[in-house]
Amino acid sequence: MDEEMIEKMLDYRNSDLPERTKAALSLAEDFILNHANNVDDAFMDRLKEHFTEDQVVELTIGIGIWDAVHKFNNVFDVPPPVDEGLFIVGLPDVPEDMRQHVTDAGNEPAKPL
Repeated sequence: MDEEMIEKMLDYRNSDLPERTKAALSLAEDFILNHANNVDDAFMDRLKEHFTEDQVVELTIGIGIWDAVHKFNNVFDVPPPVDEGLFIVGLPDVPEDMRQHVTDAGNEPAKPL
């Protein structure tokens, strides 16, 4: 994701973003702003033009988790990780013995304990 894509997301319906991306953004917008009240059969049919049913489930879970994190942070006044106007990205603050799971997630089989 780059600055240009972020700009396009602000008016995604009228952008040249891929239709698949527009469908995902539409789900996120309705989920967060309307409590998913507009997700009817027609909406699901449009999503399924671009995503499998499992992908729709995973997408919805992801949207819900990030919405919950945002709301949690608002309740407890947790500021976003921003430095000089930019979000800070990198490894999360996890215990040293867990770092491998974060850095190698999904890249190789789990090692027995």
